[in-house]
Amino acid sequence: MIQLVLTFCLATSGTTCMIVRPPFEQGYPSLRSCVAAAEVIAADMLRDRLDLQGYRLERWRCSPGGPPGTAA
Repeated sequence: MIQLVLTFCLATSGTTCMIVRPPFEQGYPSLRSCVAAAEVIAADMLRDRLDLQGYRLERWRCSPGGPPGTAA
């Protein structure tokens, strides 16, 4: 199982950042499916989430393992 991890940083300060793991209960079955979804999910989050106003996507990664608290 693969999990998407996004890092958003304030547009005015590259040192104020937050890491977000978008909820996707099943995880991604492959690295390819995670990569394909990453930019779309990040754009949707920047548009829809009020707590991300003024932030920009700094980096993203697809990493092995499921959501926190689950076995990998």
